[in-house]
Amino acid sequence: MLQLLQPGPKLNFGVAVEFAWCLHYITCSQVNNALLITHGALSTLGLLLLDLAGAVQRTEDAGLELLACPVLRCLSNLLTEAAVGAVGEQMQLRDERVVAALFILLQFFLQKQPSLLPEGLWLLNNLTANSPSFCTSLLSLDLIEPLLQLLPVSNVVSLLVLTVLCNVAEKGPAYCQHLWPGPLLCSLLGTLAFSDTEVVGQSLELLQLLFLYRPEAAQAFLQQSGLQALERHEKEAQLQDRVHALQQTALHS
Repeated sequence: MLQLLQPGPKLNFGVAVEFAWCLHYITCSQVNNALLITHGALSTLGLLLLDLAGAVQRTEDAGLELLACPVLRCLSNLLTEAAVGAVGEQMQLRDERVVAALFILLQFFLQKQPSLLPEGLWLLNNLTANSPSFCTSLLSLDLIEPLLQLLPVSNVVSLLVLTVLCNVAEKGPAYCQHLWPGPLLCSLLGTLAFSDTEVVGQSLELLQLLFLYRPEAAQAFLQQSGLQALERHEKEAQLQDRVHALQQTALHS
């Protein structure tokens, strides 16, 4: 199957779609994903991801999402089992190429198939969760603003975008310097107005990390009526402890 999924002129699109879904079901079964990784599954799927990103730039064919979906799911599932330090080596790709390809696909999905945005964002989450180098790639390619532009799409997409940003922020002060000053704070004031508890909760977590590593951002938050934005959630049982904690952090930063 991995051989038939190798990108190149001999790749048969229809066959690749079928085998990519087969591989997806195998990885979901978790029978022996470590073996798949050993046999180069991450490398093959990573190269296929790059190939798909190139294809969507060359054609308007909306059928490409049929292959993109299982490829993204396979990569996401395998990355949860791959050793953190081995991911870049196993994929045999530079971090920036993977992240850039993924964002090309995200823009394609936004225009052609918005329902697939969570698939791409889940992969981005798994890439950035434990890897400072993938977070660095996200910043060096100036992809924070394009990521923020996805926030209005849906609550599911918003939650994943915020989770990815938390992955970046928790890497420390050097990473948070790239998050503020910038459009992030304004976007978070917007997500605090959402009615979805999970989205608001993830926004609170991201603000807490930002204030921890960039105390100056807390002052800007206060100046932009941040406390008033928090007040609307003070009586929500699932949020009130985190709201109170963030209020204290903002006032004492």
